[in-house]
Amino acid sequence: MPSRHMIGIQARIVRSRALACAPGLSATGLRQETQDDFWNRLSVLAGGLLLASQIQTVPQWGRDAQRPRFQQQNVHCEARDESAIRASGSSVITLEVEKDRPGLLKEATEKLETCQLNIVDARISTDGAEKAKHIYIVKCKVTGEGLPEDRLLEVSKALQALGVGLCKAEPWPVFSSEEVAKHKTKETGIWVSYKDGVYDITEFVANHPGGVDKIMLAAGKAIDPFWRIYQQHTGRGNAVTQLANMRIGDLADPVVTSGQSEDPYDADPDRHPGLIFHNNKPCNAELPSELMMDAWLTPNPVWFIRHHHPVPVIDQDKYRLIVDGVGTKSVTLSLEDLKGRFVKHEVTATLQCGGNRRSELDKIQKTGGIPWGFGAMSTARWGGVYLREVLQHCAGLSLEGVEAFGVKHIVFKGIDDMEASIPVEKALSPYGDVLVAYEMNGEPLPSEHGAPVRLVVPGVVGVRNVKWVGRIVASTEEAQGPWQRGLAYKGFSPMVKDLKDIDVEKILSMQELPVQSVIVTPKPGSTTELDDIEVKGFAWSGGGRGIIRVDVSCDNGETWVTAELGEGKDQTPTRAWAWTFWEASVPVPDHLRGKEVTLLCRAVDSAYSTQPERPEPLWNLRGLNCNCWHKVEVQHVDD
Repeated sequence: MPSRHMIGIQARIVRSRALACAPGLSATGLRQETQDDFWNRLSVLAGGLLLASQIQTVPQWGRDAQRPRFQQQNVHCEARDESAIRASGSSVITLEVEKDRPGLLKEATEKLETCQLNIVDARISTDGAEKAKHIYIVKCKVTGEGLPEDRLLEVSKALQALGVGLCKAEPWPVFSSEEVAKHKTKETGIWVSYKDGVYDITEFVANHPGGVDKIMLAAGKAIDPFWRIYQQHTGRGNAVTQLANMRIGDLADPVVTSGQSEDPYDADPDRHPGLIFHNNKPCNAELPSELMMDAWLTPNPVWFIRHHHPVPVIDQDKYRLIVDGVGTKSVTLSLEDLKGRFVKHEVTATLQCGGNRRSELDKIQKTGGIPWGFGAMSTARWGGVYLREVLQHCAGLSLEGVEAFGVKHIVFKGIDDMEASIPVEKALSPYGDVLVAYEMNGEPLPSEHGAPVRLVVPGVVGVRNVKWVGRIVASTEEAQGPWQRGLAYKGFSPMVKDLKDIDVEKILSMQELPVQSVIVTPKPGSTTELDDIEVKGFAWSGGGRGIIRVDVSCDNGETWVTAELGEGKDQTPTRAWAWTFWEASVPVPDHLRGKEVTLLCRAVDSAYSTQPERPEPLWNLRGLNCNCWHKVEVQHVDD
């Protein structure tokens, strides 16, 4: 069998016409120009068919192949379809360049076009100043398939005639599912299949946003069933792009699916069309700014949605909540038990996703996650039972037992297989107000937001507020899984671009969130003729820290106006779980009349913590905790 190990995509260019009309795009040329110049020029050449994709370096040699020490080039451009993934029946042309020269890429692609070939994929790596390696994945223009042996020889001779080095042409490698199944450890290489392709994901596993344990479930297997559950992989396109970079061959025996629907999301509830949808499967949607300040309590239908899985279908009459763990006696409670055996309490709390405002960090450098605006938060009056009463008075977890058995965390396990945990101090505090909730804004909890029962952990990042909870466990350790121990909700230095040599589990998991404020009106790009600009927004801080002041500026922070605090201002400063509305009338300085005006806001909480000025120092791999000054640019019209 021909070699099945190839260089990973360092420069990937889809569409032969774009390649052929790009003079001077040698491997050396790619390295010399800036990435921005390259994207702009290549996008124009491709006539709008090519889209700049996320830049990253992914070494792609098979595990048992010797790896040449090439200088890797962080260049990657591809069309937004899956044609590169479905490159079945292709041939591989490898050109070993001893001495690169300007225009060689153009010459090579013209030769391939002369041979009546369509270039599906082009991969380029350089070694030092002169050596380079070109790999072209091609199909015959006439048959749409790979090339027979005589044509492979013809193409090899045509490129050999360029006189720049050795050329070889061979079929695209084909692997069986049985062969893929042998590759599921670091030692053998970690392979997966998707549709009709085979991929070596060994180097990517440590950087998987969902955690190593999650992705390793698919090692040596087809990922198609997993992606039917986690449809954000195909919905946003990033994962498809990354996977294409790791392709090493075709799958000989792909599974043919039946025509019947296997979509686990078919039972999801109907959603309000006014939400801003980032994904539908699973659903992730934010509260639009136009509806954000209509009411202090966000109406249930437009509450922001953050799901990791399909909404489970649960028979409330058969529902049971198990409470057990270290230092407890195991108890099982029905929904009626929670409503009838405990005193009902209400807590008004704002929940915010840890990735709220991530889109602002994405402008600096792409992060990993949903590009939320500022609408990944909402407020409700929750009704239910205090968690501490369930744990102490029903399951028998005493403070003495916590010390004696070393209980550190309370773990919440959702029926949808989501799990997260909070420190035991928060769970048992008489001032922590953690609820086992079954009501939302005076109504039975909707299935969308966790019915029949969910956890509400005020002042803590949204992911700890587990929906559809089926089990509560007292534990000496925090929860397992990517949402607690993986990188998904952990902050890193702006200098950390990957997780190489980092033990992610040792990084502290997010709990309380920092102080936050946002300008809701006016909207960006709006115009005003008034002498004073009326500015409205909200502010909030994690840990129950109340908002004591909001400052607003219209001259880029030279001067500030103190806003008037509205609904939410009367909350107890140490148990202010909900947001605070504010508004300010900001005079336009004479020197800014008739010009673009930049509005800024910053909040101060009861710990006298305030928001940082700039987003750059906040940038992190996952795009979490963006709480810099919020900025809105408007145009002043001076008559």
